[in-house]
Amino acid sequence: MFNPETFDRALKIKGYGSYRKTIPFSRIQNVKTVQGETVLKVKPTIITNLREYIDFIENIKTSYTNPVFFRGQTNADYLLTPTSLRINPQNEHIMLEAFSRKFFDELNRCHSSMEKLIVMQHFHLPTRCLDITESPLVALYFACSHMKKFRTRIVKSEEEDWGEIILFREPDSEDRRPEKLKSIESSNISVIANTAYMEDDFSLWHLGVRWKKDVDIGHDEQYIDLINIVRQSYIVRVPHNNIRIKNQQGAFIMVNANMAYIDAHENERNKLTKDILNGSIKTFNQFLKDNKELCDTKPWMFRFYKIKPYSTDNELSIFQTDPFDLRRLLYKEKGIQQIVLVPPENKQEIIEELRKLNISEDFVYPDMDNVANEIREQINVE
Repeated sequence: MFNPETFDRALKIKGYGSYRKTIPFSRIQNVKTVQGETVLKVKPTIITNLREYIDFIENIKTSYTNPVFFRGQTNADYLLTPTSLRINPQNEHIMLEAFSRKFFDELNRCHSSMEKLIVMQHFHLPTRCLDITESPLVALYFACSHMKKFRTRIVKSEEEDWGEIILFREPDSEDRRPEKLKSIESSNISVIANTAYMEDDFSLWHLGVRWKKDVDIGHDEQYIDLINIVRQSYIVRVPHNNIRIKNQQGAFIMVNANMAYIDAHENERNKLTKDILNGSIKTFNQFLKDNKELCDTKPWMFRFYKIKPYSTDNELSIFQTDPFDLRRLLYKEKGIQQIVLVPPENKQEIIEELRKLNISEDFVYPDMDNVANEIREQINVE
């Protein structure tokens, strides 16, 4: 159901939602940088056909070691929120546990919590994995097409919205290497994946114990930075171990958004946090050994709770506008975010152009039912 308050907030946060159904063709070449509710500046590029999109892609800065990733959305007003945190963050762990019970043997073959989340995402269970792709053409298809596989009704042309392609890239470090491009084996990714299994109100102690079991390493791992627990997002390259993720050239952004309890003990908790981040507490085993009594007697020093992203109910404003720290990952040129917008009246033409390049629904979702439906439709049209 359309929620005017949520819609208006999306326009303010993203800065360019006001272009929705309002830009005449005569103004397409004159679109200027816009600014949202915060300091983020955005330069939309409006494309009306595949050639214009390719011209845009040819001018972006990318490399093999630090590529640009893309996310296509059929509605430019959608905020960047993974499904499990969009619906109800408090129910996230309940869904994961229910799925795990039903498919215990299948998930037991996975080597980590992250691998389990990938399997669940594959079967469309809501998770905190935000789908992205290394293929600009696949992202364009997602921005233009309401997948027949998922839609419950046909979207009429007059109901169509502006499509959007968002670009992501890890910031370069001083040696020009990507700062935080991760694989599924990364400890940081393991921390975030295990946070998904925590209850709405959880402790650092219980998360650390679960994480330690998950990594299952023979040596003592460096302690988890609290920053990764509270608010952090990483681009994750995943194994292309099935035809769908291979065709889509899929990847994920693993997101996290939890708020530490704010109370009278904040100063003491901050001191412990600094000790951990500064290296005074170097390993998890040392933390368990030196602080067990502290954990037992003062659990408030380690408690967090899951927040509802972009909600004005959050105590800290950053969780209202950038809860996942995604702005760090947005592709920018000279500090200005670059995005692509697709007018609703041009979507069908672009879909047909992509079909000639073999980018179609049965390519991005190559299961047998989808392929059969695509064949039936194409032959009946001819």
